[in-house]
Amino acid sequence: MSMWGRTLQFLPKQHQREGLLPWVIGVMLFLCTLALASGLALGKGIERWSAGLSTNLTVQIVVEDEARRAKQTEDALTLLRATPGITSAYVQAEADVLELLSPWLGDVPFDAGLPLPTLIDVSLSSPDAVHIDGLKERLAAAAPGAQLDDHQEWMSQVLHLASAVQLVLAGIVVMVVLSTVAIVIFGCRAGLATHRESIEIMHLMGAEDAMISKAFDERYMAHGLKGGLVGVLLAAGTLYLINYLAGEMGQGLITATIPDNANLSWLALLPLFSALITMITARITVRRALAQMM
Repeated sequence: MSMWGRTLQFLPKQHQREGLLPWVIGVMLFLCTLALASGLALGKGIERWSAGLSTNLTVQIVVEDEARRAKQTEDALTLLRATPGITSAYVQAEADVLELLSPWLGDVPFDAGLPLPTLIDVSLSSPDAVHIDGLKERLAAAAPGAQLDDHQEWMSQVLHLASAVQLVLAGIVVMVVLSTVAIVIFGCRAGLATHRESIEIMHLMGAEDAMISKAFDERYMAHGLKGGLVGVLLAAGTLYLINYLAGEMGQGLITATIPDNANLSWLALLPLFSALITMITARITVRRALAQMM
């Protein structure tokens, strides 16, 4: 059979310097997968979490006299429940208020005599169902000791932090991909230097650059696919373990940012992406080097 009808087999099945290449690519894909999954999960989790906060308001009644506080609480509840767009308004129990204050005050007993504000939890039908400034003015008239908190300032800080973290994770993904490309370029150049005499003989026999390049394409595509499978499998196992450990933590900001196992099917595409990147990088590197040999 003519050598022009098949791939040239002048490369050995395994070269010592290439033996670690799939494992290096696997490590790169492991880091890339974790960063990518964490960034996507962070965005979706923060979106779900902030959507829940954007439909909830908190009203504080800060009045020292108990009778006045009770009267203003009733007036505030009457106003809130009569406001269109508000689906519910209820007073939180003192136990819940103490639990909210426990990170700052520690475990405070019920009979400690500590003056506690009255907290009213308000639920909206949609984030823009109520004009917040207008509601604040009506509350101030009905209950002068009432303070309305729509969580916007605090939520904005959290969203800015999440955006910064996502930007860092995206930078990690880009650097990992570029590092993988650099490793493949180094491996190709080392392979070309090792087999330079064989390649020159092939040129003398009439072999075209595309034919010689095809041997490197297939070799490095296999390396990329193998390394990608290893890295993605390790990353999938790690993400599954994190989900399992976080399962008992309940719902909150931390668990909202954990990747969901049901939404990680896209991981199956990463080994193919790895194989494609390594093959294209090898092809460009080898053909440029072969053109310089002529």
